[in-house]
Amino acid sequence: MKQIVKIQGDSQFFPYPPAVKYQGLVFVTGVRPEVKGKPAGFAQLPPACRAKQQGYGVVDTYEAQVSVDSQTVHANLDAVLTAAGSGPDQILRQHIWQRDKRFFPCYEEIRRQVQKNPAPSSGLGVSNVVGNRGDWIGLDAIAVVPKDNPAFGDRTVLSAVDNRNLPSAAHYSQAVQTGDFVFTAGHIAINTSKPGKPLINSFDDIPQEGRFLATGRSHPDSRDGPIAAQTWYLYDELKKLLAAGGLTLNDTILSTVYLSDIRDFAVFHRVHSHFFPKDGPALCVSGFDEVGHRGCRIEIELTAVSPKSKMKASSVEWSIPAPFAAPAARIVGPFVFYSGMLGLDSEGRVVHSSESFSGETRAILRKLEQGETKRGIAAQSWACLERLSEAAQSAGSSIDELLKMTVYLSDPRDLSVFDAVRAQFISEKTLPAFECVSIFGPGPVPEAVVQIEAIGAL
Repeated sequence: MKQIVKIQGDSQFFPYPPAVKYQGLVFVTGVRPEVKGKPAGFAQLPPACRAKQQGYGVVDTYEAQVSVDSQTVHANLDAVLTAAGSGPDQILRQHIWQRDKRFFPCYEEIRRQVQKNPAPSSGLGVSNVVGNRGDWIGLDAIAVVPKDNPAFGDRTVLSAVDNRNLPSAAHYSQAVQTGDFVFTAGHIAINTSKPGKPLINSFDDIPQEGRFLATGRSHPDSRDGPIAAQTWYLYDELKKLLAAGGLTLNDTILSTVYLSDIRDFAVFHRVHSHFFPKDGPALCVSGFDEVGHRGCRIEIELTAVSPKSKMKASSVEWSIPAPFAAPAARIVGPFVFYSGMLGLDSEGRVVHSSESFSGETRAILRKLEQGETKRGIAAQSWACLERLSEAAQSAGSSIDELLKMTVYLSDPRDLSVFDAVRAQFISEKTLPAFECVSIFGPGPVPEAVVQIEAIGAL
């Protein structure tokens, strides 16, 4: 049974709990800096965290703000983990939402001081850090509570920052393990093992075996080549990374994909299907404002389970026509990893308004549509939760057993509309850990204005 982690004060996304524990893992609600009533200056930081300070007020303005937010958000994350019986050295996955990735070096400098043993991470540029107005950095995380469950012991680093074969692009571990679960960092198509750390940007940058989509004609290859080459390169590198830990790509249970241009989704999908021709992982794809650096078009993070695991694994099929080549969910032992849930009707089509529904549902949605900033939020939120409920039931679970729910939308003001819909499906007594991410492409196609990614209990 899931347990609520309590801290002093409320979570950033009240009434969602600060964190939820289940079977020895802790799922943390989005954490924010919450610096109130003070100017964000370097003087607020411990001396070890002031490396960026130059001593001139105007010069230091933005770097100080980002540095203070970075130090404070990590302190708040550590407080939640401590309350759960875990700690920063037990983080299995960390997401870093950045309002402006130009200032990533400031965050990086702070993280090197406050997280000596870094977690696997994905660092993405977002439209807004949802929460307090003006925040630069937001975090969420999954961690292990080693003493809670013998099946999930202390985190083991499988591939560290200084991996000789593929050094990390920043201060993060490439992959970690607890029990039979392996969590990778978000990988980007930068060849960090070569001088100059070149970007993979065309079919010419990958071996012949990866060029199966190449036509030999410059125009189509210049359009499809960058995303096809980067996707192939990333899955090939992730395959090698898993192999070093005794796993294969077939052991992947969830692939989370971040695109810089959602028009690349179809070409990405062709390459994804090449690596996972059948029985693939759950899949969630969304479009972020900035992915990686220097022209990266895609970032991929994987969750996998050891082939030696005694936990039973199975797939949950869609109750509607499959929207992409992935199951609706993957079950592994007591956990359910869901694919990204979009606002689709029973025929697999994106809904756009309350007119797609009837009866009482239509009446509820018509009222909520009056508060929409983005047309379709209410209707698609309802359809997302319907599809998620169906997948949960097919898995032998229920939507009340969610452990973590991440909602992607383009305008933070629409979170209130989503929550009003959510209240029709999930009561406050059973709420999961929660994160809301504001990005230009909530789903893999422009018509998708909201998407839900979730992990549940069986």
